[in-house]
Amino acid sequence: MKRFLATVAVVLAIIFSTVSLLVNGVLLYGLLQARQAGLEAVATARIALSDLNDRVIEISVPLHHALPIEATVPVRQDLIVPIHTTLPLSTTVSVPVDIPLLGEYRLPIPVEAEVPVDLEIVVPLSQTVRVETVVQVDTDVPVRVEVSQLGIDDLIGQIDEVLARIERGLRNPLSP
Repeated sequence: MKRFLATVAVVLAIIFSTVSLLVNGVLLYGLLQARQAGLEAVATARIALSDLNDRVIEISVPLHHALPIEATVPVRQDLIVPIHTTLPLSTTVSVPVDIPLLGEYRLPIPVEAEVPVDLEIVVPLSQTVRVETVVQVDTDVPVRVEVSQLGIDDLIGQIDEVLARIERGLRNPLSP
């Protein structure tokens, strides 16, 4: 009976060892797959990072705001008013004439004339106008930013170094 129990124990140990070996094999296969996926992700990230400085970010920023405007606008301007006309003159002028022995006599003299007027009058305008209004801004502003002008070259280099170390670690997991 001892021999039978020893045989059963050996068989059970072999079965448990085989099952453990299979489970460890499946686990190792999954870890290798995860490592390969990590390597591919790191390689893709490094490629994307190397192209980042050549990129241009273009975005449209919507602006939908009401802008209150309060201002005092001084207006100083000289207005030139041209006057080109003819003024008719029709009147009677009474001229005093001193006649000896008779005295002073007023002599009526009719005046008929046309007076041409050709003037340019400068009218200075000086006034302050107060402006109070609300301007509704409803537009999209295009924004274009070149990544190379952001000054993040050092940061990109540091990220690439970290990704390179991760890639080396995934390729050679047993090296220090």
